[in-house]
Amino acid sequence: MELKVGINYRLLHNFLEVAQAPSFRDASDKIHRSTSVVSAQIKQLELQIGARLFHRTTRSVTLTPEGELLLQAARSGFRTIESGLRQLQETLDLRVGRIAVASSPIMAATFLPPLLAAFEAHYPSIRILVRELTPAEIANSLNHGDADFGLGPRPDGKEFSFQPLLQEDIMALVPKKFKPLVCDTISLRELSRIPTLQLSQATALRSVLQQASRKHSIELTPKYECTQAQTLIAMAHEELGAAILPMSIIPNRLDKRVQALRIVQPSLRRPVGLITWPQRSLSPAAARLAELCLQRAKS
Repeated sequence: MELKVGINYRLLHNFLEVAQAPSFRDASDKIHRSTSVVSAQIKQLELQIGARLFHRTTRSVTLTPEGELLLQAARSGFRTIESGLRQLQETLDLRVGRIAVASSPIMAATFLPPLLAAFEAHYPSIRILVRELTPAEIANSLNHGDADFGLGPRPDGKEFSFQPLLQEDIMALVPKKFKPLVCDTISLRELSRIPTLQLSQATALRSVLQQASRKHSIELTPKYECTQAQTLIAMAHEELGAAILPMSIIPNRLDKRVQALRIVQPSLRRPVGLITWPQRSLSPAAARLAELCLQRAKS
């Protein structure tokens, strides 16, 4: 059968709503049209097709065999249209989208920059906002939808999804005047006898230190407490104390007066990973950047 008149998209959509609803009235309420208007639209569609689509009685409306065929075709057609529109939107999102990343300062300074360079090479028009936050602030940012995903230590809340990216050693940047003997490690107890320079209470690293100290009955009180790792490094270079920091932030070239030692007895490590809010799906652009993070961790 060849249709002489093109079928209106709106008529077909309203037919689908009626076919899937208990009655014309229910369908009318859903599409915000009067029952009489919806009934007239169905009659118009039947005239265009040249076949009855519904058996109408005073109590019910059921599909005719022709109506059943059109219902299956309409469902399939709308699924195809929705899939195409979704793919189109995803393509547009990868051209002109925006990504917000909530990251620990250390991950933002070490892990993220080469990934952003690789991402920008393929998607130069994507705008990326990187906010350097404490672990609590990262969780709060994800909770409120201010960030697409986070990069940092494992959060406390079970509502978050955490995919490990790396296990990082905790190091001590120790002035040689406190430990003249050249070596590779320092015990936590020995470190407690040296003035220490530590990150603030709000950081996950501080929590790792406190848990290890309590477990081994060691008092590790900081002489200086700062929010930025670079400040602690500068203080260590001035021989004010031993800066306790993740390995990734320790400079490759150190002042000759200091040495970087891995903390042992106990060895201190922390997992760092990709943090997401499972109830909220990532945009195509954010999902692509998150995928790059995971790929780098695997490689």
